[in-house]
Amino acid sequence: MQYDNRKISIRQLLAIVVIATFAPIIQVVPKLVGGVAGGAGWVSIILAFGFFVLFVLMWKLVFTKTSASDLYDLFCKIVGKFIAKILLIAYGIWSFVLSAFYARAFAERFLTTILPNTPTSFLLILLLGFAVILTYGKLESFARFAELSLYLFGLVFVFLLATATPAIDFTRMLPVTTMDAVPILRGSLIIIAIWGYLTFGLFLGDGIADWQNLKKQGIKNGIFLAISALIVFIITIGILGANWATRAELPFFTAVQTIRILNIVERLEALFLTFWVIADLVIVSLFLSVFINILRKLFALKKPKILTLPSAAGVYILAMIIANNLFELNRFSIDIALPVNLLLGTIIPILIFIIAILRKKC
Repeated sequence: MQYDNRKISIRQLLAIVVIATFAPIIQVVPKLVGGVAGGAGWVSIILAFGFFVLFVLMWKLVFTKTSASDLYDLFCKIVGKFIAKILLIAYGIWSFVLSAFYARAFAERFLTTILPNTPTSFLLILLLGFAVILTYGKLESFARFAELSLYLFGLVFVFLLATATPAIDFTRMLPVTTMDAVPILRGSLIIIAIWGYLTFGLFLGDGIADWQNLKKQGIKNGIFLAISALIVFIITIGILGANWATRAELPFFTAVQTIRILNIVERLEALFLTFWVIADLVIVSLFLSVFINILRKLFALKKPKILTLPSAAGVYILAMIIANNLFELNRFSIDIALPVNLLLGTIIPILIFIIAILRKKC
């Protein structure tokens, strides 16, 4: 968001994206990937990581060759302003929808777990209030918050894996045979649909000071993403098994509830939920920021910050009507969100890259 001369590093932008993807990955990896690929889903994560590395290299090449400042500028240079505007509108609408979707997912998670009698509106207002603060404030502050959270998430995942290891049955994830090839591929597409949120983060690119570091930082963060997803998968499938994980509404949360430490600490889910809330806050704030930045581009706004509160109010209204419960949210995720994510986050960027090559732009 260059409109107020804010600059962040590519490392910080990737920290925002990585923390944002934790919110869906914690739910999607054990429930959907485990449901599709069974115990072999860990291979899907490795396959998705390989694609993510190629994806990062693609963005590094195209941004370097075109000298684009952000994704919209890149679209303009490759396909022209008219098509770029159409794409911008599509990404703006979907960013708004995703912000509402994840806000409602946050509320439903708490209603399902520890706050069953709390009004949905209260939980939404609470989350969106903090999201407004993050979005309205300086981009550097948002980025530093994400960076700090990233380190804390790493420690939490390692801690959970260490404490859960005695309860994990690794045979539930073996063997992997050639019969698992197609399910593994399908599972990797689910993960890629989530990791494609990197594309949305690039709309904040005019606040980036060091595009040349995209390759190094992208691969480094990709490794972190893959390891974190593997930990989530191993803990959930190793403790619950693929069948139970698929049927559970919140499989990773259920697995964490079973962890015991020397029979002293028995309720680690409170620690886990705290960090899941951080991921929810970051992902809602990310898509809200992207939506506002897209509005700035579309209407050449000089003071887009004034749209923060009205945009959050719109997100609240959509979050209240997008689904009635967690089951409907899961159906929305499977039937609508994942396919659209794959289209906007992965397929369209690849098509843009191909067009750039054909037009000798890179």
